[in-house]
Amino acid sequence: MKNKIIFGLIFILAYGIQIAHAAMLGTAELIIILIVGLLFLAFVFGICMFIYFLIKKNRNTPSNLAPNTVAINFASPLAYQNPTIEEKTNLKETVKVNTRIALPQQNEIRYVNTEEIIRCEADNNYTNFFFSDGGQLLISKSLKEYSDLLKPHGFVRAHQSHLVNPKFVKSWLKEDGGTLLMDSGDKIPVSKPNRELVKEILGSNRS
Repeated sequence: MKNKIIFGLIFILAYGIQIAHAAMLGTAELIIILIVGLLFLAFVFGICMFIYFLIKKNRNTPSNLAPNTVAINFASPLAYQNPTIEEKTNLKETVKVNTRIALPQQNEIRYVNTEEIIRCEADNNYTNFFFSDGGQLLISKSLKEYSDLLKPHGFVRAHQSHLVNPKFVKSWLKEDGGTLLMDSGDKIPVSKPNRELVKEILGSNRS
C-alpha cells in the first residue's frame, strides 16, 4: 500500500513538471499545482481509509443481540401449517363430539344424532331417513349428498338406493347374492360392486 502511495506521488510530481514546462509556468504556479494535487490525493486517500476502517469495524463487531433486541424467527411457513400430534388429536376429538347433522324441512331444520339413524333410502330426488325410535323423515335432498356427509360417521352405501348404519345391522343373509337384515327387521339389498366393502366394514364393526 505504501509503495502505491509513493508511486502515485512521484507520478503526480513528474506529470505536474511536464505540464508546467509545456505551459511555460513559473515556479510559483508549479508549486500551487503540486500542492493542489497533493491535497486532492490526500483527500481521496482519507476517504478510502475511512471506508476501510468502517468495514473492518463492522466485521469485528460481535453478532450477539443487545438485551432489548427482538429476534425475528424466519422459519419456513410449512412449520406453522403442519399441526402437531396434540393438535391433530384435538381435531379428531372435536369431530367425534360433533355427531349431529341438520335435516332441513319446509317449516323447520331438524337436528339429529347420527347414531339414531338406522338407514337412509333414496326416493327419486328425496331421501327417506329411518330412526331407531321408529320415526321416519323425508328430506328433499338426494341420497348422494347424505352419503358423502354420513360416510365419515361410519355409514356404508350398500346399494345405489340404500345407505345403512352398520351398528344396526343384525345379520348378513345369503339370499339374492347378499342382503342385510337390520335390527328393525328391514331387509336391505347389497349390490355386487359394494359387497366386499360392506363385508369389510361389517367385519370391523361387529364381532
